[in-house]
Amino acid sequence: PGTEITPLLTPDPTRPDVCIESTLPEETNPCRSASLMAAAEQYCAALNSTSSGYAACFDDVDPAGFYEDCLFDHCSGASVACDVLKEYERACIDAGEIDIVSVVDACGVCNGDGSSCQPTCVGSGDPHYRSFDGVAFNWQGQCEYVLTSDCRGGRRSASGFEVHVRNSRRRPLPGRQVTVTMAVAVRLPVLASTRLGSVMTLEMHRTQAQHRLNGRPLPTLPWADTNGNEIHANGRGLRVYVGTVGATVVWNAGSTVQVTLEAWSPLLNNTCGLC
Repeated sequence: PGTEITPLLTPDPTRPDVCIESTLPEETNPCRSASLMAAAEQYCAALNSTSSGYAACFDDVDPAGFYEDCLFDHCSGASVACDVLKEYERACIDAGEIDIVSVVDACGVCNGDGSSCQPTCVGSGDPHYRSFDGVAFNWQGQCEYVLTSDCRGGRRSASGFEVHVRNSRRRPLPGRQVTVTMAVAVRLPVLASTRLGSVMTLEMHRTQAQHRLNGRPLPTLPWADTNGNEIHANGRGLRVYVGTVGATVVWNAGSTVQVTLEAWSPLLNNTCGLC
């Protein structure tokens, strides 16, 4: 925050000189089958059961909205629903409720057993961040920011890999001015020129029709190139694997973006940005 960057996301032509908001259409409910709904209800049960470890917090923080968000995200892609549970736990702690039983293991995995730790950067909600080294903080700015970048040798985007987020003001809340992530851009390392050019930028928005690769509609997914870059559908969002640096970027097309590094990644302890 406070450092000027070159945006990766396509600017709004109607307001080219300011950090902008975006109005996007409503998405349909992804829980389109009984099996998807049943799996989501089981995963999110802690938010809807008076016998769960969260029950002590229900009077202080209403779980209803979190439960609906959890169901939606789980049906979109199971991994991102965990962030809703984490948000609820943070809200309970902020409300002074310390008697809840967390469902999050030491690796930050919901309902996990602590055996899957990988360095992960997460931005979710309005917006809450957790850096690769586990530092949690909030940032309410309204603009485009570097979420993470390859900073080996003290030079940002040393390999070409970089992730940006566009945070815009969400619907007004009484007494609160908060923002939410509306779009994500990933600069993909290119070792050799392709038909898409020598530099590739993937823009991920809240609807599939808005996603762009180098300004063009996405090719048929899954997609991969000879540089080790892969793009996969992930519910209504996208999952991007950047093989040259061992990084996976997941966008749930809601408000959650997650960057995970492999154990061998050269980016370990060599990133800069919000994470």
